[in-house]
Amino acid sequence: MSRSLQDALGDGAWSVSAVMFDLNAMHDDEGRPISERRADAMARVGVEMEMKKCPFSGIRHDKWMNVSALTQIANYYNDALAELSAFRYHAAGKNASWDDILAGVIDQLAGPAIYLLQNRNSEGPVPAKVAVGHKLAAGMFGVSCELQERLALGSDVPVSVDSFMELIDETGALVGASEACAGSLSMIRKACSALIDRKTEEQFEAKIEFDQTRLEIARCLALQVQLGTFWDLYDQVHLWDLLRGTYAENLSPFNLFLERKLDNTADKLGKNAPSKPNPKAFPKSLNKKIREQLADAIHDSNDSEILVHDLNSIQKMLKETDNTISLEGEINKFAVTAASYLHTYRLFETELSKIEFKLRKLLNFPEEQSIKLGSAVFPAAKALHWYELILGRKLGDDGRLSGDSTKVRGASVLNA
Repeated sequence: MSRSLQDALGDGAWSVSAVMFDLNAMHDDEGRPISERRADAMARVGVEMEMKKCPFSGIRHDKWMNVSALTQIANYYNDALAELSAFRYHAAGKNASWDDILAGVIDQLAGPAIYLLQNRNSEGPVPAKVAVGHKLAAGMFGVSCELQERLALGSDVPVSVDSFMELIDETGALVGASEACAGSLSMIRKACSALIDRKTEEQFEAKIEFDQTRLEIARCLALQVQLGTFWDLYDQVHLWDLLRGTYAENLSPFNLFLERKLDNTADKLGKNAPSKPNPKAFPKSLNKKIREQLADAIHDSNDSEILVHDLNSIQKMLKETDNTISLEGEINKFAVTAASYLHTYRLFETELSKIEFKLRKLLNFPEEQSIKLGSAVFPAAKALHWYELILGRKLGDDGRLSGDSTKVRGASVLNA
């Protein structure tokens, strides 16, 4: 049972991205779980999962692979590739960018979720052809996210099959947590060609039509993923600055347990500060005003008037004596840093939510239900937990530190 889907079809908080990645209990109309070996245990009961050692050379060699899933994929392989190629053609003609290609991957990845939402169906099954598109796109999505991160940091990556294949090798994308990709290298390259190479148009997509709604849904989800990438990079900068950089020597946890937790987290961050995202790399589909606001936010160069409310609250919190982590040194500088972080958090959440409202309109869902963004588009705020401990309050529904107390009152606060 998909809780996110139940919430969407009921009156709970939800988002399309949350539903996309919460289908581990769902089957297709041939009885296979959409998530294959990642599916819930009950969803795998009675399903053939023939595993064989991978015969291909390289990092996959001798790893387990799911040949039962490959058999199904082969039956719909050309259909899925035709849709990948057709999406690119209808979205951007012969001048597809990495933005368009990301949208093409997400169009297939989101297929089961969109099918279930459009049909107001909480139980399934999903057409096998749609499920296979999702399975093919799942591997491409991880590589696409790595690519988006590099672009957000200012890298110039040529739009080509070779670039994508090189990234597949670099990221080790052909080997997952429990198994290796079962497709041959020629199958993988053919799929990448359908996704990226305009030379495949005559072979695949000439007769496939895409309605505007489908294109817009994929573009909206792709834009959310891109914004989430910028947010995650910004969050990593703040986390490092707190635990290894500017403020590391000035933090005093109130007990040994928390001190070890802080040290262990810091050790995993590496010695060098992470790079800041490049504001020039924001998607061009954002309007100019929003791009400018986000650019100021990710470099913590906001107008001081915007931060006044947070600054006043944070300065008061820092003067209190029973916070779980005390801060020594320059309070005012830290207050500006924390206020900027909270402002940036709210700004990204607001923009992602605006896109979510557009998605609901495209899917004919009411806008008044609460939004719960999926982690694929709004990654968990890693630095926020430490700000909460230093300042004594959790984040509230208003996006400010107005929630429950994190002040010293026993070990339970540390595991929140």
